[in-house]
Amino acid sequence: MPQLSTRVRNAMGNAIETAIGASPVIEFRTGLPPASPASASAGNLLMSGTLPADWMADAANGVKSLNGTPKADAAVAAGYAGHYRIKAADGAYDMQGLISENWTASKAYVVNQQVNLNGNVYRATAAGTSAANGGPAGTGAAIVDGGVTWAYVGPQEMVLTNTNIAVGQDGITVNSLALTMPAA
Repeated sequence: MPQLSTRVRNAMGNAIETAIGASPVIEFRTGLPPASPASASAGNLLMSGTLPADWMADAANGVKSLNGTPKADAAVAAGYAGHYRIKAADGAYDMQGLISENWTASKAYVVNQQVNLNGNVYRATAAGTSAANGGPAGTGAAIVDGGVTWAYVGPQEMVLTNTNIAVGQDGITVNSLALTMPAA
């Protein structure tokens, strides 16, 4: 792939929002995302909501970020959010990615809960309490962290304050969603 200027990277990021359009629907789902946005939805739908018309900030330095905090409708199911999907007004899914929460020392984690640390997302494959310091690292499938075993899932994308969603929960706090355009 060629190296791209910041101007071109910003244009790429802004084109994503333009292509998806104003006020798309965001869904929060359990499990890992399907193979592509064109694939059938995976996992259980936990909650969804309509994003504002201008749902992403203008790209800067090759990064496009969520504009504000999305307001989702009350949760229709309980579970741990593992991925999000964004659906355009025409009903087509155009974007999806991983959801995680920040890793915390000495915390009890359950199977399938996802955390992020140092830009990576990890999924618990064995429940337990995390170590007092350190946390998961690397890209393996059996990373031991105190009493928890993690598997590397991919790069950090959307970060929530808490991925544990309860039925009837009204809204969630999205700490970040940033899309970084390729530089090289």
